[in-house]
Amino acid sequence: MDDANKSDTKPSWAHINSDLKNALDTWTELTDKMANKLSPEEEQLREIKSILGSLKDKLKEFDEDGSEQTPPAEKKD
Repeated sequence: MDDANKSDTKPSWAHINSDLKNALDTWTELTDKMANKLSPEEEQLREIKSILGSLKDKLKEFDEDGSEQTPPAEKKD
């Protein structure tokens, strides 16, 4: 083999380094995106907590509205 053919068969270190850098950058980017993403179960839990908080606030308003009225008379035996 002559020198021209030998250089074609050997991988270029610059090319390999470039591929590795691109792969690492992609890995880092995907890791960052997934770190902030919630699983479906976590999303459901967050929504349930939000609904329960809203319900709690409504019950508190209802209770506050009811406390302004006089309570019903207690039965005496």
